[in-house]
Amino acid sequence: MTLIFGHRGAKAYYAENTILSFEHAIEMGADGIELDIHYSKDGEIMVFHDFTLNRMCGVNGSIFDYTLSELKRFKVQYRNQYQEIPTLKEVLDLILSLQVKHQKKIVLNVELKAGSDFYPDIEKNAMALCYSKLSKDQVVFSSFDHYALKEIRGLDAMAQTGILTASALVDPWEYVKKLGANYYHPAYLSLTPRLLSEISHTDLKVNTYTVNDTTIAKQLMLNGINAIITDSPDIMVELRKGI
Repeated sequence: MTLIFGHRGAKAYYAENTILSFEHAIEMGADGIELDIHYSKDGEIMVFHDFTLNRMCGVNGSIFDYTLSELKRFKVQYRNQYQEIPTLKEVLDLILSLQVKHQKKIVLNVELKAGSDFYPDIEKNAMALCYSKLSKDQVVFSSFDHYALKEIRGLDAMAQTGILTASALVDPWEYVKKLGANYYHPAYLSLTPRLLSEISHTDLKVNTYTVNDTTIAKQLMLNGINAIITDSPDIMVELRKGI
């Protein structure tokens, strides 16, 4: 069965990467949530997508230019919603409460927007925080910074990692194996019929983003894709019921 992960929560309906968005994604039946992390100026791990605050908060500057207390005064704005920027700890606590409420284990996909070359020790600190709340088998660390994923595997060989790519790789199963990763996280447009056919003859597990078209999603599910990351988890959960 293909898993459904809410992209930044339920991004199609709620302010992305906020408690409201994550909570509703799980309420919609998502198996997990995907989020993005940065450091604040004072080293708190914040959940936010962009490096800069302009698009979502209407504030000049980068997220790492502000302390936690300063960031908490800003609001993520979307469709007349005004939500706080959460910390990773706050999201983890939410997941724990939602697991009790819904009586199911929730998968968390943590995307590192940058590794230690930019945010010193963020791999180690994010892992420690996640593992203080959740089991290792329900946390996946992904990144376009593949050095960050290599660092994570060096710190803990049991950590689950996913290789994010925006364009097609030749023989991605070989690259994933080289980095000791667990998953391949490609943009869905790079999953051509030829590549999907090649992947079907390997043990490569694919978690693809950001799938919002039901026709495409259905074909991916029928091809046995491991997980779909979507802005509309409710639609994808309903689609999966008919497959």
